[in-house]
Amino acid sequence: MRLLVVKMSSLGDVVHALPAVADAISHGHQVDWVVEEAFAEIPALLPGIGRVIPIAWRRWRRTPLASRGEMRAFLRQLRATEYDLVLDSQGLIKSALVTLLARGPGAGFSHTSAREPWAAFAYRRGYRIARGQHAVDRQRQLFAAVLGFPAAQTWPVFAPAAATAQAGSEAQRRVFFLHGTTWATKHWPLSMWLELARLAAADGYT
Repeated sequence: MRLLVVKMSSLGDVVHALPAVADAISHGHQVDWVVEEAFAEIPALLPGIGRVIPIAWRRWRRTPLASRGEMRAFLRQLRATEYDLVLDSQGLIKSALVTLLARGPGAGFSHTSAREPWAAFAYRRGYRIARGQHAVDRQRQLFAAVLGFPAAQTWPVFAPAAATAQAGSEAQRRVFFLHGTTWATKHWPLSMWLELARLAAADGYT
C-alpha cells in the first residue's frame, strides 16, 4: 500500500510516531510523510521512508499573504502522488485539512479519540484508540488498526540507517539525556535526572 502519513509537529509528536511508521514499513507499506519543515530531517533518518514533504504551517500562519507562493508549491508537491490511504495520526484541524487536500481516502482517530474531535469528520474512516496511554502506544495501535496488522507488543529498537553501520561497541554504550521542554508540566525534577544518571552509569553507560 502507498501510504501518506500526516504528522506535522511538534518535535516530540514526530518522534513518538517513528515506531508506528517503522511498523508500517516492516509490513511492506510504502510510506511518505508530511512534517513541519523544522523537523523534516527526523523522518528522513528512518530506514525505508519514502518522500518527506515539508510544510511551513507555523511560518505561513504568521504571514499568509506573503506565503502564497510557498503554499501553492507545497500543494503541488502534496498532490503529485495519489495514495491508497492518507493517515492523519495527529488528529488536529490543521492536519485534517492537509489530509483532505491530499489525493487519497483519509483515515485517523475517531472523534472520541482525536485531540480535536472535529478533525475526525475529515476522514473516510475513524478509529477509536483508548486515551490515557503513552503516545507511542496510541500511534502504534492506530497504524495497526488502519493497516490491518497486529499491534506490536514489544518496545521498538531501531536506529538511523547511516548511524547503524558506524556504531561500534563504544558508541552503543553512550547515552544522551535531553532535558529541555517548553511546558512547565513536562519538566522532570533534578533528583530524578540524577537518579537516572546514576542508574545508567551503574549499567556501564557513559
